Amino acid sequence: MHKPFLFAFSLILLEMNSSELCFASPSVKTKPATLDKATTDMYLAKAKSYRAAHDSKSVLKIQEFLLKYYPNEPVFYKIAAECYSALGEDQKAIDYFDKSEALFKTNPKPHFVADKGAFPVYLCKANSYNNLKKYSKALENVNEAIKIDTARNFPALYFLRANILLQLDRFDDAKKDFDTLMKCKLDGIDSYDAAILANRLGLFNDAANLSKKSVAKNPLDPKFLGNCGYFLFEIGKDSEAEDFFKRAIASNDCGMNAYSDYSWLEKITGHIDQAEPHAKKAISLYAEAKKKKINEITAFINGAIAYIVLNQFEDARQQLKLAQQLDPKDREYFRHEGRILKAEGKLDEALEAYNKYLEKGLACRGYSERAAILKKLNRKDEAKKDLEKAKEKGYVIADGEIADLDKE
Repeated sequence: MHKPFLFAFSLILLEMNSSELCFASPSVKTKPATLDKATTDMYLAKAKSYRAAHDSKSVLKIQEFLLKYYPNEPVFYKIAAECYSALGEDQKAIDYFDKSEALFKTNPKPHFVADKGAFPVYLCKANSYNNLKKYSKALENVNEAIKIDTARNFPALYFLRANILLQLDRFDDAKKDFDTLMKCKLDGIDSYDAAILANRLGLFNDAANLSKKSVAKNPLDPKFLGNCGYFLFEIGKDSEAEDFFKRAIASNDCGMNAYSDYSWLEKITGHIDQAEPHAKKAISLYAEAKKKKINEITAFINGAIAYIVLNQFEDARQQLKLAQQLDPKDREYFRHEGRILKAEGKLDEALEAYNKYLEKGLACRGYSERAAILKKLNRKDEAKKDLEKAKEKGYVIADGEIADLDKE
């Protein structure tokens, strides 16, 4: 149930590209090119059109073509770098940014000029360094972008910085960025991202409410619907969660997340006949993703959930190991390992796994899950404390579970 963020940057990088490229003054002397001005202008016009359509691949092809004729023009490297960043080729993006910056120093009067400043460069570099897990460099660049964005026109900057700060164990600073984010005008994607950040910060009611806002603005998007179902599940609003999962699955483009999360909800509420088909569907989608050599922690975690629903525990463990290799700091690994161990009847080991999962207290329903283990170990006082903690975090059905515990 680990969710990725949907970064708006891939949609806006080219739109707010650092330039409408144009020729500099004819008085500027440049090396002769074998591409005439009319042909160059045609390619620049095509690039502008592709940028407007957010077609990074086509823009990149044009930049690479132009670089064959204008190898010392920094702006072409710059735009190519932005394209590579939008396409997720982060190391290439950084390499091209470095090349662009070096050329700007050696070629201070380039033949082609840009007119929108450094903002897109800082933004793209921050995103790419973050993806490469070079968090200090990412923070350095996002700070520069935020300095420029004085009107807070790009809320995603605060989402990015908060996630970088969490990676650097600066929780309080990340929380400040969330507070700033809440003062910004948020569109559907911003609300989606903010919900994920709220969940990571342990603000579970905020996560559910923000996720509902994202769905209100994108009512047919299966990613938005599936994530909303997940956040509602975490606070114990199972019937609402089920509705959002069903709406996600009803779309023609639903990913594995909604299927695996819904299968888990069906399993723990005793509807195993409905759970298994959803888990199998999730695994079929997972198999398709693996063919594309997907390397995302969310895919591994959700693959593990589906395998757990089907009691295929060794397969589940293999996916969890892949997730842990990608991000050793991610605590979801221990939650799902705990679920496997509980199903295997290894309650002491399951409890140990949950202790690691809950070590920082950033969980909601997870306390109820640990309480169930403590209850089986006849440690009811501790189980009750966990349920009270779950209630404090926003788990709405904690009172009912406490009442059931008191009856025994």
